[in-house]
Amino acid sequence: MASRSLSRQSQPTAAQSQNGNALSFGAARATNGAMSNDPLQPLRAMADRVGKEVERFAERVDHWHTHGNENKRAKYQTTVKLVGKFKDVAESHVKELKRANEAENKGNLSKTMRRHIQSMAEASDNHNQSLFGQSTQSIIPSIEPSGAPDSANVRELREWQAELATWKLLQILIEHYDPEPGTDVAAKKKARLEKVGGTGRYCKNSDIWDRFLVEDDQAKEKAIVLRWLEEAARTSESDVEAIITGLEEHSGKGAHTWTSGWLETKSKIKQVKRIEGVDLPLQPINANLKTSDKTANLVTQLDPDALSRQKRALEKNDEYYERSLWMVAYEMMRRGLPWKQIVEWCQERNESWRGVSIGAAYEGHPEGGPNVAGSSVGYLFRRMCFYAARGARIPYEGAVYGLLSGDLKQVQAVSRSWDDHLYAHYNALLLSRFDTYLQKNHPNRVTENLTQKFLFQDAVNNIGDWERSPEKVIGLLKQQKSIAGQAVSPTKLIQAALIGRDVDDLMLKAGVALADMFEKDERPHSLIIHPDSPEEDRSQTPAGEHRTYTAEKCYQTLVSDPHALRIVVHIFIIMRNGLHTLFEDELQDKIFLAMDNVVVAYIEFLRVSKRFDTIPLYAAQLIAERGWYTLARVLPDIKNSDEQRHSVALMESYRIDVIHAVSESCTFAAWDSGFTHRTKEGAPLITNPIKRFKIIERINSPQEQLLWPGVRIKRVFDGSEISPQDQILIDALQWFNYVPKDYEYTFEHLRSALNTFLLNGRLAAAEKIIGELSVESLSLSRTEALLGYPFDFMTPGTEEQDEQLLNEHRDNLPIAARAAAIPIGQLPNAQGHRRMVLHMRKASSSYYDLQQIVRLLVLLREWRSEEQTLIQIRSERQKDPAAPKHKPDTLHTKDLLDSISTIFDALIPAISSQHETYTRDWNLLKAYIPDIILAYLSVLQSASWFLNKEPAVKAMDVAVLIADESNAWVQKLLLQTGRMSEVVDCLAAVSRVMLKLGAGGKEGARKRGGKGETLRLWDLGAR
Repeated sequence: MASRSLSRQSQPTAAQSQNGNALSFGAARATNGAMSNDPLQPLRAMADRVGKEVERFAERVDHWHTHGNENKRAKYQTTVKLVGKFKDVAESHVKELKRANEAENKGNLSKTMRRHIQSMAEASDNHNQSLFGQSTQSIIPSIEPSGAPDSANVRELREWQAELATWKLLQILIEHYDPEPGTDVAAKKKARLEKVGGTGRYCKNSDIWDRFLVEDDQAKEKAIVLRWLEEAARTSESDVEAIITGLEEHSGKGAHTWTSGWLETKSKIKQVKRIEGVDLPLQPINANLKTSDKTANLVTQLDPDALSRQKRALEKNDEYYERSLWMVAYEMMRRGLPWKQIVEWCQERNESWRGVSIGAAYEGHPEGGPNVAGSSVGYLFRRMCFYAARGARIPYEGAVYGLLSGDLKQVQAVSRSWDDHLYAHYNALLLSRFDTYLQKNHPNRVTENLTQKFLFQDAVNNIGDWERSPEKVIGLLKQQKSIAGQAVSPTKLIQAALIGRDVDDLMLKAGVALADMFEKDERPHSLIIHPDSPEEDRSQTPAGEHRTYTAEKCYQTLVSDPHALRIVVHIFIIMRNGLHTLFEDELQDKIFLAMDNVVVAYIEFLRVSKRFDTIPLYAAQLIAERGWYTLARVLPDIKNSDEQRHSVALMESYRIDVIHAVSESCTFAAWDSGFTHRTKEGAPLITNPIKRFKIIERINSPQEQLLWPGVRIKRVFDGSEISPQDQILIDALQWFNYVPKDYEYTFEHLRSALNTFLLNGRLAAAEKIIGELSVESLSLSRTEALLGYPFDFMTPGTEEQDEQLLNEHRDNLPIAARAAAIPIGQLPNAQGHRRMVLHMRKASSSYYDLQQIVRLLVLLREWRSEEQTLIQIRSERQKDPAAPKHKPDTLHTKDLLDSISTIFDALIPAISSQHETYTRDWNLLKAYIPDIILAYLSVLQSASWFLNKEPAVKAMDVAVLIADESNAWVQKLLLQTGRMSEVVDCLAAVSRVMLKLGAGGKEGARKRGGKGETLRLWDLGAR
């Protein structure tokens, strides 16, 4: 699958996508106040409802993701095993819940069956129906969602039973539709046809059926889905014994009466015959025999056809008995019970004739197949059953014969559920297709004369395109009013998509439904994307009123259901990343965006439920850049450093590009902080940059002007506290501590963040960044990860590989650290070492320059504090002239001055050597450099009094530095800001003090000026 660029433009240029046609996510959106409609509420509700199954599924996906990647065949096999593991998880839950809630479960099933029995008992007869005019309206009420179990335990059991059935369905459909890669499907089919036979004149009838299923893939699909439906009915509904018990309870009579036939009708006929003294069968025309309730004429004979032939009735209890027998027969067939078991059940109740009439006594049934008795391979039997179904008086009798003949309408009449209706359709299609197959391929068995004698409703002809029959049947079920509620339930939507081979549409509509749900999401970076959103600003909000992609409300219900969402997500993973059968049209990015919403929503759910360990695994299932974007939204929620380190390790193990995710997170953090926004072109821009960061203040006192050159450093700088907005970006940057193999993105994002903080006057935040993520500290982790041993690459000489230091470091590593270290064979040689060190220096140079500016500001602020301390000493001396005068300890003062001078002396030339720095960060330099120069001159003048006259002499070096042609940008900057005159005045003031100090010495210091000012005021005897 081709990689797609979906990320928004990252703030630093190094993090920007190289794809000029990249789709980008939407920009930051202001979040003012609380959101009126929390789009995450359904996910929060899910988090409260789920259990350990989330971790159990994740464990299995983790194993699948990391195994079977050698080739397509290995991945296919691993994927098939994954489906089996999901099925096993569901099966274990079902067993556990059944065991824990056995009584509740049986009670609920019994309650449901009693309703069915009541409906059966009260249903009207199928009188006066023409063969082809009967309505398809079910006379048995459907099971709607409103009829869900009252008990939470039983509801959970039903959910897991439905999930188990879904995984079994997926398993059989993969086996049927998706052969292992490299399989020669045609050759394999040919071999099976040669083995199965079914073409000889005297071949077994069952072989003809078997060959039919091998030849016709769609017929095979019908057969396996029918078997699946039968198993689902056996495992999820009442068993036959429970149904019989319910029927007996409803009748109010004991079980012994179920072997006596029409007992009450028989007794009444015998009574009349005794009274009339008749030994021969009573004739209806001569008998005025009524039922006990006097509502109908009673039959006079007891053969099975008597009711329809005489158009008379049975006694009420006998009628119930008759209906019950047909109901049980239907339920046994619907559950796919063996014909032998059905025959035995009939014999136990002295109803052997029923077993014969429905063909159960025939011993040649193919496994799971129809009656293929006789020379017509069951064709004539099915026509007989068709007529019997249409002439049946009792709905369940018609349904039994309808199943045997493939009569859809008669089976639909008793269908209660979506499963039942699907079974009716598929049974009709399969038998219809088989009968057509017989006519075409075995004309000697099913002659034209035979087909013309009997009416035959061709279900396949009615459905239309046979190859698209699954899709068409699913469409018909959605239109069936009696099961409307079930058809749009989450589980049935999933199962329908699997059967109808329309998982693409399921994922698309689920993704669109999520976008609809999150349309009002006001969070700055919603993970959900609407496919109709603008291509230049991808978000959850569609553009304009027109919708290309829509989804019915039922899909919102689906993605709001925790069981259903989990199933859909894992089917998505299986189909797209395991089998590669999901939509893969590389030109249709919008559909990919919508489909990925399904996995993204699950990641949101994992985030809300604080299952952070599982998030990288599911992010790895997304298109690469969607994965980065999604993780970038989640990373801020992980605060603990150990958890952050663990998360990075997980991302790396799943082959996720960690640095892209971290970079995207930093970009979002910059927007979330409010410091930056995007231009119309998508470029990041600082929202309200400062023009000047004031670190100096003017002074007017003559005495103070001796100590300072007209200006001095402020005691308190602006931005001295870290705000919550600052912390957002600082937290995002911390992740760079855990990606030691990267330095380009790392230093570029740090430079960008430092630039952002400085241009917003957030000095405390900038201090924290350089304190926790300095070039020196980051260089240790980067060099160890890439070059084998830790060192500060800014130190001159480190570009030369130190093999001794390398070996010593590796020898002292703990076993675990040694295993994680770069292998010896991958270490660069001396030339590669030099090249990488120089590259790292270059990559970090801009950040390093900004770091030095911050350090200089901190030192200048500290110097002002030091000045105040020394002034305080002078003040205390004046208060007590008699006190002994000790020289103050100015060692710290000297060290502080040296630090300031070292950084200042190197800063200007360093910036000059980096043309990119002073062009890209020009506004920052304008805001800070003039004040820094003036502050430095102030430091030099005051230091001349506190220490010695040498600092004042150094001020002349500043003038030379500014005048140097290589630093022309400084002159340009001072002129643009209008600060050149201030610098000149300041230099002149320092020069005057220098002259006074140089000319007067101690005597000169005692002289007073015209206004009484004296240099002795600042003489601390330190010189």
